[in-house]
Amino acid sequence: MAVDGQLVARTVGELRAMLAEAGDLLAGLQRVVDATRTVVGVDGVGLTLAHEDGPPRWVATTDRAMELLEEVQQDFGEGPCLVAYAEDRVVAVEDLRRAPRWDRIAVVVGQLQVRGMISVPVQLAGQPVGTLNAYTTSPRAWSAQEIDALGALAAVTADLIHTGAELAARDIEVAQLRQALVSRVWIEQAKGVLGATQGISPEAAFQQLRAQARSSSRKLADLAQEVVQDAQRQRIAAVAVDDARVRAAEARAQAAEQALQAAQTGQARRIAAMDRAQDTADVRERAADERDDVADERSRIADQRDRTADARDRAANDSA
Repeated sequence: MAVDGQLVARTVGELRAMLAEAGDLLAGLQRVVDATRTVVGVDGVGLTLAHEDGPPRWVATTDRAMELLEEVQQDFGEGPCLVAYAEDRVVAVEDLRRAPRWDRIAVVVGQLQVRGMISVPVQLAGQPVGTLNAYTTSPRAWSAQEIDALGALAAVTADLIHTGAELAARDIEVAQLRQALVSRVWIEQAKGVLGATQGISPEAAFQQLRAQARSSSRKLADLAQEVVQDAQRQRIAAVAVDDARVRAAEARAQAAEQALQAAQTGQARRIAAMDRAQDTADVRERAADERDDVADERSRIADQRDRTADARDRAANDSA
């Protein structure tokens, strides 16, 4: 797909213009993913950032499908986003359904019609700190223009993260930056979990988290991390149940197919046996017909002989 270079440049310029006012870091990151979807012309965009205790997790997305796509990769410990982060390179997938390497992910997100996918590293101080990811609902052969556009937006993302962190602490190191982001990321993700499971607003979710933290004398970030991890464990369990159901359904389908094949084989054998029996009966009937014909011929000859003998007898009587 062709990308409007002027639109990319204008969008990047507008995003950079807000760097000096990056007081609300997560709101700024959300603006980046929203702009990326429009500029690159994709169906969904997400941003992941590294956590202190493991690989990247999503911090901003354009839709629930993108959230699930990134959560599934986190649950399975594999996927284009994780490879892009671990190997610090662009990972482009034209069609997730036709990529054997990601078949488990494709099965889980198949109902969402996720087909094309691409992940671009977000670098800070020469090190990957996350990925900017996009997906399409139809296969996409990612062009060099699209990759370049995503790279430019990933660079803006890195600058936004760095600027946001500098507002709190100047000359921050990459490791410190990650640590500074962790608490906020956990809290935002926990708000999303509570909002999705309880049907409450983000503000109500935050107040609930804060009240629970105070009542249990715990740090808000620690409680938020527990909420998110519990939700992740529940998703893994649900995926495992779904996998078991799929395997059971496949086993039932295979057994039904085998039973059908056996029935078809038995029916074919019965038909063949009936055909052979019919052929034998036809042969016997023809033999019986031939015997009847012979008997009829013999009867005809005998009748002819009787008539000849009678004629002779009458001739002899007439002569006498």
